[in-house]
Amino acid sequence: MRLRTTAAAFLASLALVLPTAGQSLAADPHHDGLGVLYYRFTDGDEEDRTGQIRPGDNDTCYQLTHAQRHPAFAVKNDTESVAVIFRDGHCGGQSEETLRPGERAYNLNARSVLFKPAHEHHGHQDDDWDDDH
Repeated sequence: MRLRTTAAAFLASLALVLPTAGQSLAADPHHDGLGVLYYRFTDGDEEDRTGQIRPGDNDTCYQLTHAQRHPAFAVKNDTESVAVIFRDGHCGGQSEETLRPGERAYNLNARSVLFKPAHEHHGHQDDDWDDDH
């Protein structure tokens, strides 16, 4: 009997928490992750198809799911991060292309992508620049 009471109390408290958690996620602008990376690939019937991934975090390798058998030939980076594109399915070897947010690339053989924060890829900045002005 005590187990039923404990289970009922747990379910009642869970029912109170779940709607609140859903609302807080909807209010959080970052709940959608980094954005969307679109890619074009050819399927087994030689038809061009579009795939997409919605990466949740930087510094993580993502496979272009539909492009493992036939690599993606075009990529559009609609994320807030830099997308480092790889021919290998596990972000290994030399990168094939690096796309800043909003950039596109064509004529690729892409199977995976690694996202990096955009602020890490601004190039070399002269530390003494402010001293000269």
